[in-house]
Amino acid sequence: MDLSFPLTTIAPTLDAGVLQVLAATTAGCTAAEVHRRLARGSDEGVRRVLTRLVRQGVVLVETPARYPVYNLNREHLAVPHIERLTRVRGELLDRISSEVADWAVEPIHVGMFGSFARGSADSDSDIDVLLVRPEPLAQIDEGAWLDQLDRLDRHIRAWTGNAAQIIDLTPATLGQMARDADPLVDSWRADDIPVHGERLLDLLRRLR
Repeated sequence: MDLSFPLTTIAPTLDAGVLQVLAATTAGCTAAEVHRRLARGSDEGVRRVLTRLVRQGVVLVETPARYPVYNLNREHLAVPHIERLTRVRGELLDRISSEVADWAVEPIHVGMFGSFARGSADSDSDIDVLLVRPEPLAQIDEGAWLDQLDRLDRHIRAWTGNAAQIIDLTPATLGQMARDADPLVDSWRADDIPVHGERLLDLLRRLR
């Protein structure tokens, strides 16, 4: 799934982007503003999409000033489904959070990083997850922990169609990476979307 423009699952790329821009505002946009916010396609292409969506009734157009202003028609039967698709990033976070909250072996930290966290993940992107495991794990819990990771990996693939890239660290390893100024830690710190447990910044301060 293209998680930066999830509507591409059911609509052509430019149509999906235009709908996503309009779903994100209630103030209305000119065609030029839609194109600027979308940052893809051509101005003429965006105008053609808007004209087609107006014909379908999904988008309303008004001319209060010099330029037409476009709004998503939130009374249209299709629009609740369109809006829900624009929110799948948040739904994925909620599903991951719900799953790890039920784990028998609870992680210290779960966070998202990489292209998903930056809002640029497309259908070829991995869904990057950072997990910090409790330490030490008893021998019987090691298997349970790995089973949990495997289940999360399979669920992320089923939910999105994207592969999961799960980084599984002990606190000791994370602390050592931070002390060694590993650039990966800087990227995690910059990208991290907290999902469960202790915040990454608080955890890094504690481990230094």
